[in-house]
Amino acid sequence: MASRTIITREPKASFRPFSRDALRLALVIGVLPNILFLLVMPFYIAERMLAPLLYLMAGLVSLRLPRWAAYPLFLMAALIDLGLIIMTAFHLPLGTALHSIRYMASLDIGASAFYLLVIAVVMATALLAAGLVNRQREMLRAASPSLATLIAGLFVLIDWQVNFPYIEGKVDGLPFESALSKSGFNAPAIAGRGNNLLIVMVEGMGAFAEPADRAQLADPLKKVTETSPFSFESGTSRYFGSTTGAESRELCGRWGDYQDYLGKRKHDCLPRRLAARGYETISYHGFSATMFSRGQWYPNIGFNRMHFAADIERDRGNMVPSRCGSVFSGLCDKELGSVVKREMLTPSDKPKMVYWLTLNSHVPFVPKKNGQFACTGSQPRIDNRTVCQLGEYWADVMDEVASIASDPNLPPTDILVVGDHHTPLWERTAKDKFALNKVDWFLLRHKAQRGSAARPGFGEADPAGETPASTRSVD
Repeated sequence: MASRTIITREPKASFRPFSRDALRLALVIGVLPNILFLLVMPFYIAERMLAPLLYLMAGLVSLRLPRWAAYPLFLMAALIDLGLIIMTAFHLPLGTALHSIRYMASLDIGASAFYLLVIAVVMATALLAAGLVNRQREMLRAASPSLATLIAGLFVLIDWQVNFPYIEGKVDGLPFESALSKSGFNAPAIAGRGNNLLIVMVEGMGAFAEPADRAQLADPLKKVTETSPFSFESGTSRYFGSTTGAESRELCGRWGDYQDYLGKRKHDCLPRRLAARGYETISYHGFSATMFSRGQWYPNIGFNRMHFAADIERDRGNMVPSRCGSVFSGLCDKELGSVVKREMLTPSDKPKMVYWLTLNSHVPFVPKKNGQFACTGSQPRIDNRTVCQLGEYWADVMDEVASIASDPNLPPTDILVVGDHHTPLWERTAKDKFALNKVDWFLLRHKAQRGSAARPGFGEADPAGETPASTRSVD
């Protein structure tokens, strides 16, 4: 008896976009992977315009592959989703973000319950979607993808309308600016004055939207001018990228990031220019030298002496006994400020340029228990609790800078305090406390100068100390 061959055919996709199967497909690969972010969107910012399309593609492709392929495809979509959220929140250009993956080992992701919760929920949702795709595989393969595509596109549109305004603007074609350039400091002007220079780069300090909040933060610096020979100036400037982008901006006078300074080439940056004019160029940072390869490229831009966490612990361990931070766990800024002060007060036959990059206000941060802004009391000094608690870390830095400036043994020193990038906060109400695409800067300009005749734009020294302190705002 002749055998019969039975040929099974792939079910053809129906073109009924609103059938029950099409609706089921839309729910599994269009709604489920995005519903969490839609629900929290009124309260939190997580820019993820590409993510709905990634889950859509993962679902449609997995229906044409073996069952096991659904899980790695959805997990890969989830990982990219999380990566893009972090990238945009911390202002990392794509190339920089990809290059920075190697530094993940330096971080303690497990120290943040919030991060762990978000990662767990996103991954679990992706696995659930993959499981549902496999469970209803035959029905979903025959369904029209039109409705799922429409819903994914709708999520993209909603995200573009609601979250995109918070994303960092482009600086391409815009005139370069920095706190140093706006305050009139460059290598010839600095060397001409002959004063020491202290630059403090404050992690995550964007530009406050409310002048009252900015004034409150700057108050310790303004008070210095009442008893010490400084004038006070403040302003805002544009930024680009993450912290290393800010270092390129202020130290090298150009838009860029750490990748631009790797290798063996020497770069014509402010530390190198000042070193050529007889300055000691010194850096301090309370984290690892390997993070963003700072131990490699800092010498390339002209730093003669570098002090990272391990070096400071070895040489000044008694001055930095504590540890602060969560994901970025390192030395405490308040204690490191005392080490920087010691550096500024140590006599030297050369003028100094000292650069201090702070750490503890990196998001996610650990709220202080008894901070000076009374954030958990009935009358907090800043009316958003998250911003108030973060501001307490910035206030610690301001206090340390004020302590340095007001010390009678401090040689003539100009002090610039500047934020690195816009504050990467997730809460919408907290984010609204800051002006977009700007950072604050504050300058204590010493009235005396140890160098040659004053450069244009700088006041003459006042030996009698009778010139009243001035306050100037630059925007």
